[in-house]
Amino acid sequence: MAVLGLTTAAYAYLMGPVLRFLISGAKEGMAGAIGFWPSLPRLGGSDVLWRLPLLIVGIGALKGLAYLGQFYGMGVFGQRVAADLRRDLFARLCRLSPVQLSKSLTGDLLSRFSSDVAAVELAATYAVASYVRDGLQVLFLVGVALVIDWRITLAVLVMVPLAASPVSRITQAFLRRSQEAQRLAGQIAGQVKEALGSMRAIQAFNVEDAALRHFQDEQTRYRVSVTRAAWARSAIPGLMEVLAAVAITGTLGYAASQSVPPEHLVSLIAAVVLIYQPIKDLGRVGQFGIQAAVSGSRIFEVLDATDPVLEAKGAPELGPLREAITLEDVSYSYGERPALVDLSFSIPVGKITALVGPSGGGKSTVISLLLGFDRPREGSIRFDGVDLGRATVDSARKNFALVTQEPLLFSGSVLENIRVGRPSASLQAVKEAARIADADDFVRALPRGYETRIGERGVTLSGGQRQRICIARAILSEAPVLLLDEATSSLDPSSEHEVQQALSAALPGRTALIIAHRLWTVSNADCIHVLERGRIVERGTHTELLQAGGLYARLWTLQQASPATRSRVA
Repeated sequence: MAVLGLTTAAYAYLMGPVLRFLISGAKEGMAGAIGFWPSLPRLGGSDVLWRLPLLIVGIGALKGLAYLGQFYGMGVFGQRVAADLRRDLFARLCRLSPVQLSKSLTGDLLSRFSSDVAAVELAATYAVASYVRDGLQVLFLVGVALVIDWRITLAVLVMVPLAASPVSRITQAFLRRSQEAQRLAGQIAGQVKEALGSMRAIQAFNVEDAALRHFQDEQTRYRVSVTRAAWARSAIPGLMEVLAAVAITGTLGYAASQSVPPEHLVSLIAAVVLIYQPIKDLGRVGQFGIQAAVSGSRIFEVLDATDPVLEAKGAPELGPLREAITLEDVSYSYGERPALVDLSFSIPVGKITALVGPSGGGKSTVISLLLGFDRPREGSIRFDGVDLGRATVDSARKNFALVTQEPLLFSGSVLENIRVGRPSASLQAVKEAARIADADDFVRALPRGYETRIGERGVTLSGGQRQRICIARAILSEAPVLLLDEATSSLDPSSEHEVQQALSAALPGRTALIIAHRLWTVSNADCIHVLERGRIVERGTHTELLQAGGLYARLWTLQQASPATRSRVA
């Protein structure tokens, strides 16, 4: 980049002497060129005439090679910056708690991967290079101008501080409007992602027009914000053009009142013109820098997000569960709304423990706390007597295999999905886990068996098939504890029967915590805890709870009396 600055300065320095020689044929004005070609004074006029173009072409070739090196090097640099940012973003998102991620629109997070990273890459590729290259060009050209005539140069440079104040105000306005535009762009991306995920409901209720109006409102706000930013962005080059014209006019006016050699005047004007071009370029690419600063702040909002689950230095690792998991006086709240209040119960090894009760009772919150997605506000969770909050999160999660209400599948093959929890498992082990989960038969019937790709979120499979693959994945992981969070509540009766058969084969002899809507699915549990408003109101076996005639018995009666009611009872 220094070569680019020096060659540009050389152009300005040679402009006057070369023009004087070409017009008058006198070599007296060629003193400035002797430093580039020492043998020029000894050459005849005709020799100088053809060697000068060679000198200019040589300078141009050197400048072209410098440009080539700069664009290649900065292009590679920009790609590396973008790749590192995407990697760091993805790694950070994988470590953030689902509790934190649920506070952001998925589309907004995706826009940080795409448009925000692209803005930073653009600045890294072009703005950084321009700052260095154009800055050096300005420095070298000012040096040339000072050497030619320092008085005129200082008079011209007075315009620079005069431009600083308006340029600063315009830049601040552009920054504010760019921040607003990027925020709205994230909201639009989030709205599109949300609409794509809810398209069945949108079309089923004939609300396409309402969805479009809502989108158009967001789009209008974004367009207005971008337009305002564009006005601020356009003002800077316009201001620089006016200042350049004033500077050139000032140079000519001052030179007219002084005795300045013509070759010096031409070189000086060339230097002034060339000075303002990189200054204008700096103003233009400075907008890339501003947009990158806005995008960078959005990216670092994610990278710098504080994890609600912080591990202490030197935290011990937990081994496989041997005795029991115990919750002691655990309390948790979502803002001002309490979810768990002084909750105490245990999950013994080798036993099936169930949590049931009305919606909003805090059942799924227990799962989140066990997996370390957040910490209890009060109380503790003990793992074989060790406080879970003092151990490493990774070692705690290795003890659990999760099956949720919504099957969590990826767009790869059946084999890849079952191996998620244990990537090194053999094909025979995968097939055995699928057999236990009652999935082996239907997987073999797929076009490519276990190598069949199942589409995004397993869209090519039925609900029961997707859930049985999730159960097979949980079995294959060989985790000591199975967590079943309403694993059958969203299925039709036929699919639910298939999944329940798979669970009946998988659960005996295993440690499991089951959260269920339908009480008949946990009737064989060793201990059932009934939660209401974050508290355990009763506990016991299925038979004991029916005999007690409490909340569990009332829910059981309702579910047995009305299938429609059964599907709605939490």
